[in-house]
Amino acid sequence: MIGKKIAKANRSVRVALILMLALGSLTGIASAQEEADAAETIQNVQLIFHLVEADGFTDEDSEISDVVAELRKLFNFRGYRLLSTSMLNVGLARSSVVTVTGSGSQRIFADDSETPLTIHTEVSARRSGKTVRAKVTLTDVFSLWSLLEASVTIRDGQRVVLGSARRSAEEPVLILIVTPRIDPT
Repeated sequence: MIGKKIAKANRSVRVALILMLALGSLTGIASAQEEADAAETIQNVQLIFHLVEADGFTDEDSEISDVVAELRKLFNFRGYRLLSTSMLNVGLARSSVVTVTGSGSQRIFADDSETPLTIHTEVSARRSGKTVRAKVTLTDVFSLWSLLEASVTIRDGQRVVLGSARRSAEEPVLILIVTPRIDPT
């Protein structure tokens, strides 16, 4: 009788252990599935770039009239004209529990230049934030010379002057302005 009770207890312990292992495995599967779903969470950031040329222009450029007053506070040039407007969409994927990151590049041509430029951007953001951190590099495609490199934290919709650069002493100064539009999922 005691032998039957011990055998029954051993069988109950084995059944309990099997159930615990099975449930533990299912929990691991559910947890892995949750992590896979969270890793697919994407947030899109649209970056709008304005490439402006600063020179001796005296005519007003209506496309950048709202920004010229701010440019005059930062730089001492007679006039400004818009060379190029471009948009770069960067899909951000989860890189940690609280941040999303992504990068992208785009080739742009200024209005009257035969030499293309490349804008490369690395973007990171908090998953539920209203700001993005962007590292932007403006490069001359043919020389591979980095004309401008800047890192900045920008609020959604805020317009920021990243800086100015000259391709050569004979060429006018280029000014790069960026505005992010955050599209949360």
